[in-house]
Parts: sequence; C-alpha cells; structure tokens
Amino acid sequence: MNYRSDAVREAIKEWEDHPEGRAQLYADEVGGARGADSCGYFVLRSLQRAGLAKGVKWIQGQGFIWPLRLPQVSTPQPGDVVFVPSPFQHQALVVSFEPATGMVTSIDGNQPGIASRVRFIKNGNIQFYSIQPLIDEAARNEPLWPWLLWGAAVLGASAWAWINPGKIDRALRRVGI
Repeated sequence: MNYRSDAVREAIKEWEDHPEGRAQLYADEVGGARGADSCGYFVLRSLQRAGLAKGVKWIQGQGFIWPLRLPQVSTPQPGDVVFVPSPFQHQALVVSFEPATGMVTSIDGNQPGIASRVRFIKNGNIQFYSIQPLIDEAARNEPLWPWLLWGAAVLGASAWAWINPGKIDRALRRVGI
C-alpha cells in the first residue's frame, strides 16, 4: 500500500468529482466547525480516506498538524501538508515537488471550491509538514494475514516442487524450456 499516492489520489478524485468543494461534508467528517474555512478539513479528510490519521478529529484553534506533532520538512513529498501561515492560515496537500525549479504543485480544498495550485517553494512563506509519522503508524497497524497467506502459498509451491521434481522437469520440457 502506498499511502502517499493514495492520499494524492483521494484529493484529486474529490477535485474531479466535486470541483465546487463540499465544505460542510469535510467539516462533518473530521469534526470541524461548520461555516469555517475548509482547506484543512479537506487535507485531513484526504489523508483519512487514504487510510491515515484514522480517528483523528480537527481541533478548533489547533487543527491537526500540531496535535499530531507532524515534523516540518524542507523537501516535501506527495501527500505532505502545505501550510501558508500568513496572511491567513491555509493548508493544502502536496501533489508533487520539482527540486530543480523549487515548484510545488498542490490540491487546495477551500471554500467555495477545490483548485490545483503551483507555488514557488523559496518564497519564504510556505511550510511543509511530513505525513511520514502517520504512514509509520498505519503500517504498524496493518493486518499480517495477507503476508502470511502469501508466505504459505510460496512455501506450498516450494514444497510441491521439492516433492515432485520429475513433474516439473516434464512440464518445463513441454513448454520448451
């Protein structure tokens, strides 16, 4: 599972399906105040729909970045959070970062709509917060049964091949190997 690309995919899907935005839905799903700016709600919802930050609720006056202690980074990756502290507090989801040009593409879910934006990272008024701690937590909580099932299948195939070497030789000769 690639949580970063899943978060980006969720944000883009919402943008494509509902370009006008759904501020009240985002507020309701993450526990935000109705009628408030929805940019941070949109980001948190996108992360949750990708399997991250499960059960995390928006805290009025704090958001979710600081309560979760997400680390600030200088080189953003897809799925990380863009934070513009002034002249207003705005959040968006990183889609891509081009180190050679310093350009960041993001999906911004704000009232009344959702938009793709390109920002120049070196303008000094943009911060980035990594979602890696959320990814690490989700990975720790992933069920083990798919891996156990895969391991059992490989082990079973290996045992069959070891017990039946003649059958494998004949099958390989039939296909010309």
